Parts: sequence; structure tokens; C-alpha cells
Amino acid sequence: GSGACLQRRRAAHAMALGLLSKGASRIPMEWVRPLSGVALVVPYYHMVSDVHVPHISHLYQFRTVAEFTADAEFFSRHFEPVTLSDIVDALNGRRTFHRPCVHLTFDDGFREMHDVVAPILQRAGLPATFFLTTAFLDGGGLAHHNVISLLLERLKAQDSGSRSARSRLESLLPVPENNGMTIEQRMLAIKYAQKPLMRSLTEALGVDVDQYVRESQPHLSSEQVLAMLRQGFSIGAHSHDHPLYADLTVAEQLAQTRTSMESLAARFGVEPKSFAFPHTDTGVPDEFFTAVFSERVLDVSFGTSGFVPHFHPRNIERVSMEKTSAPANQILARQYTRAAYLRLRSRKRAEVTALPSTAPGPQ
Repeated sequence: GSGACLQRRRAAHAMALGLLSKGASRIPMEWVRPLSGVALVVPYYHMVSDVHVPHISHLYQFRTVAEFTADAEFFSRHFEPVTLSDIVDALNGRRTFHRPCVHLTFDDGFREMHDVVAPILQRAGLPATFFLTTAFLDGGGLAHHNVISLLLERLKAQDSGSRSARSRLESLLPVPENNGMTIEQRMLAIKYAQKPLMRSLTEALGVDVDQYVRESQPHLSSEQVLAMLRQGFSIGAHSHDHPLYADLTVAEQLAQTRTSMESLAARFGVEPKSFAFPHTDTGVPDEFFTAVFSERVLDVSFGTSGFVPHFHPRNIERVSMEKTSAPANQILARQYTRAAYLRLRSRKRAEVTALPSTAPGPQ
């Protein structure tokens, strides 16, 4: 039936994308870039460091200083750097990107953005925007997933996860979705809304988040943000305290966005008005985008889906440069190949749709 046919087409599509993704890293970027139709590349990062970072290291793999320096040199060689204002001008029809362009972005507002990243960007001549989670500036705390990383750090340190520590956690954690989940996986599955559970877990493992924040200063200070602004970088909002937007109501999404934008405006005076979704923009409805752009809460927003165009023209999808040690050219080759495949597939569909439903009769 038609349902089975649709399932087969979806499976074939997923298989094709998988095969392309595996082979794309061996395809020269210059071959597939013209086929992709992508004029602007917006990479995103969270952390650059050569040392173990307890509030991040158990969540994802980030770039070393050498890896990020190589990325910056690659982008400056192969792309025209553009500013955040250039991007907004293009959205407003005041300019066009004729050459492949790049704008680097960094989420969460960690201290390393000032100490490590900004000097590398300055040497490479690359503009960038830093998206700040406003609740955590100036030692305001940690996002719930960063606290989870601290908990996993403590669990690992306590006699490699002693039986007593694990039994305490077992009694507090929700029943797993499947029996195969480890303690670590169950902790990583804790959601933003489960803040009472987070407090219980930190008490059970003896993790003092406030002390960690005081001693480690994981996020930027206002003085560091002002210094980066003086260096010519841009800042934008990344929500107030980093929820997954798909788990919020539209009213809550708008409140998070407005609160963070108003906080930045009061502290730093921000133009243009930009925002990057925490975690992902997947699941955020059109109602949200209509509200923030019609009311000019934002001039532009950024997602995390690679080179896949978003349904709203002012929401620009970005490319993750983390969770891999692959060089930038390989990461982009995969993204360009995927975009080229989707573009050609879309054109083919349009051609088929445009064909007459029946052949013309004899003249």
C-alpha cells in the first residue's frame, strides 16, 4: 500500500544519506561545495581547551587548542569572513554573499572564550559571535547538564564509582527507560525540569556546585565580555538558563528569550539582536519565530541542524565542529555532500511534480 511505499522511500533516503556521510570525508570539499547551494557557513563550538574540564568533559568531545587553531586557519584561507551585521544586512536585502562566507559562533559563554578563543580568532582575522547564557555570567551558577558532568566526575573519582556511591544514586534516579542503561546514561538523561532531583544528587555525592563555580569561574565575567566587545566581536543570547526549548511551552520559550535578550541589552547594549537555541531548535514551532521577529525581539536566530535550510528564513542552521577529531575540511565535506544530495533530490521531486499527469493526445 501507499504507507509501505512511503516507508520504503524513507528507508532508502536514510540509507543514501548514511552512505554519503561515510564516503563524503574522502570527497574534496571544493568538488561538492558548488553543488550544495550553500553560501554562508556558520560553525559552532562550546569549548576549546587542552585540559580536562570537569563541567564539560563528560558531555562531549571538544577541540584542543591545536585543533581549533587549524580550524581557524582553514576558515581564513578558504572563506570570506563576514560579521554578524553582514548576515543581518543580507537577510534584510542590503547585501549578497557572492563568495563562500563564514561566521564563527560559540555557545554558553565559558571563560575560555576570552582566555583561549578570542586571541586565536584575532590572529586569524576572523569575526565571531559569542552566545551567552545570561543566568551564569559573573559566577551565576551552572546549567543542569554541566552539573551532571560534575556529578559524573565525582562518581569516577570516588573509588572508580564505589558501590556505596552507586547505590545512593540508584535510590534517587528514576526507573530507567530500559534495563540496559548504565548509571552514567541515566544521569545524562536527566532533564532541565528535574531540578529537585539534581539537588538531591549533588547532596548524595557531596558536590558543592557553588564552591566549584567560585573556585573555577567557568563562565565569563561582564568585564571579559566588554573586553571582547572592544576587540570587535559580537555577542548574542543563548537563553537565560539553558533549557531544551522543545520541552517548554511557547510562552516559556518566549520568556527565556526575552529575559536573556533584555539582560544583555541592559548590561552591554546589543545590536544586532541575535540568539542561538540551547541544545537544538528542533521542535520549536512557527508561532515562536513569528512572535520574536514580528516584535523585533530578534534580528536573527541560529539553530544546530547543519546545512539543512530552516522553515523560517531568519533562523540560520549551523555546523557542529565538536564530538569529533576530524579536520574542518572533512566536517564541511560531509555537510556539503548532504546538502547537495538534498538539493538535487528536491529539484528532482519538483520536476516530477511539474510533469503532466497524462500524456498529451495526438495533435
